[in-house]
Amino acid sequence: MKWLIVAVTVLALATPLAALEIEGAYVALISPNPMEIEPDNFYTFRFHVQNDSQDAEWLTNIHITFPDNFTLIGASMGFVEIDVGRPSFDMIVDGQTAQWNDNDGGYGEIYDTEGTEVFIDAHVPACYDCGEMYWELWGDIYGGEPHYVDGIIDLCPSPVEAATWSSVKALYR
Repeated sequence: MKWLIVAVTVLALATPLAALEIEGAYVALISPNPMEIEPDNFYTFRFHVQNDSQDAEWLTNIHITFPDNFTLIGASMGFVEIDVGRPSFDMIVDGQTAQWNDNDGGYGEIYDTEGTEVFIDAHVPACYDCGEMYWELWGDIYGGEPHYVDGIIDLCPSPVEAATWSSVKALYR
């Protein structure tokens, strides 16, 4: 019985320490489709931001950086107010990066399991061929060091080889 109590105590203490993170949080491009982006055009880029934290870590900052030569015009958010004054972000466009930064000194604005949509109006340069967007999400420092995740959105999808009649017929042999 004593070993069972020790094991349960160790697990109870270790589990919260291992779970303090925002791993699994992400940013996904919803529109436009990268294969349909044309040079020298204006687009509203729509992103989904999801906080899939397994604990109570909340997101404080969202940064999305566009490829060189894109001109960012503005940024907005599609988040419905959950609580009075929340979320509270300063939305900033600084060069190639759009930022949503927690401005009220709280513990974060997008709670665990919540998501939102953000929008960035941008002009695609005439010299555009393809590129990558870089995103970064910051947590509220719950449990120690600042926690963040980052990733890349590829704007250079590989073209799909067109199907031929013979390749389709081969599927049914």
